[in-house]
Amino acid sequence: MDPKTRAEIKKENQLKELEKKKRDKERERVERDYQKQLEKEGIVTKSRKSENDKIRDRGRKLDKIILVVAILLVIVLAIVFIF
Repeated sequence: MDPKTRAEIKKENQLKELEKKKRDKERERVERDYQKQLEKEGIVTKSRKSENDKIRDRGRKLDKIILVVAILLVIVLAIVFIF
């Protein structure tokens, strides 16, 4: 049995890592294509993108509400301490 050097082992590990990344990238592409196909056919109507957009919109709305409440609180405190 021929012992491998560290450089050979490192090179093999790098090749395995590259192959793994390539497989993962291809798998993600296939999954996206399949999701798009199902959405076009009407089988699946929800996608992560639409759900994320809803959550972002809700977050923006809550941020605005919190800002308005904070401003009103500052106004009320200012009136209380001034008068």
